[in-house]
Amino acid sequence: MGAAIGGGLAGLTAVGTGLFGLRQARLQLKHQESEAARQRRFESLTERRGPRSQAYAEFVAAGQDLIDALYGQEREFHEQFEGLWENIRKRRSTVAIAGPDPVVKAAGEFADEVRSFRNDLMHRLRRGHPFNEKHRFERRLDAFTKAARTALEDEGHPPGGPSATAAPQA
Repeated sequence: MGAAIGGGLAGLTAVGTGLFGLRQARLQLKHQESEAARQRRFESLTERRGPRSQAYAEFVAAGQDLIDALYGQEREFHEQFEGLWENIRKRRSTVAIAGPDPVVKAAGEFADEVRSFRNDLMHRLRRGHPFNEKHRFERRLDAFTKAARTALEDEGHPPGGPSATAAPQA
């Protein structure tokens, strides 16, 4: 009788150990899958970082050219404005393709501000030197720059942050 009870307990211990091992294996597999997904995201972001960086830099340069032109003579500014506006529009389309959404949105807000200014100029709604409007453009361009830096600093962590890929607890 004692041998049967001892054998039964040994069998239950073996089953319990097997279930615990199975649970650990599943948790480890889940962690490995999560880590592999994070690594793929990181590699994808790394591949896109160069082209994004260039698109962002060109957009900032186009915006800064516009702001710099505001410091010149009013007549010269009006002569240059259409070319500056066209350059911003072209650079915005490159940013729209490069993404991500927060950067695209910030580029759109800057371009919308310039377009609104352009419409006001065309309808003669602006009075005074265009320099008086530089703060509008500087704020929007600064917001774009901040969004672009954030996107370029992304290291591939899921939206929940790095703790989302931490090793699961047993």
